[in-house]
Amino acid sequence: MKFRLSIPVKCLAILLVLAGCRKVVDYPDEPVISFTSLLSKDSTDVLDNPVKRVTLTFHLTDGNGDIGLGLTDTVGPFNKDSAFYYNLFVQEFKKENGILTQIPAPGGLKKYRIPDLTPTGQNKTLIADISVTIEYPYSGSTPLPFNEFLYEFYVVDRSFNISNKDTTSLTIW
Repeated sequence: MKFRLSIPVKCLAILLVLAGCRKVVDYPDEPVISFTSLLSKDSTDVLDNPVKRVTLTFHLTDGNGDIGLGLTDTVGPFNKDSAFYYNLFVQEFKKENGILTQIPAPGGLKKYRIPDLTPTGQNKTLIADISVTIEYPYSGSTPLPFNEFLYEFYVVDRSFNISNKDTTSLTIW
């Protein structure tokens, strides 16, 4: 018995072989970030107090995928007193009377720990969208700290490579 493939089946087989031969994209080991969105909304905290909730979302690419810290990453260079205990840094800027000014630390510099996002498997390239939520409590006696603002942010990987800095759009509450 002879086995013959029809023309459409032959074309499909060739396409499948070619699709498996795609060139692997080589990304740098240093993280690269790009601003995606900034959303602001009125909400309440766990005690039902009014807050402005701001969600910053950005795109991240890292060639070796060493982004994030585990719960046990608290010794050595990742100890609580180290500059590398945190790996996401968000600097606030406010605009008043047409002038954009950096809000000084400690209040204007927000620090976060991105959890370990290292991909499993042989290819460690990490491509992800990351969101962080920032809350601003307010009341009649405690107004919001600014009406127009933006953020500048960057990340640090476990090899201490610092990403580029990116900036959000100017937002008005």
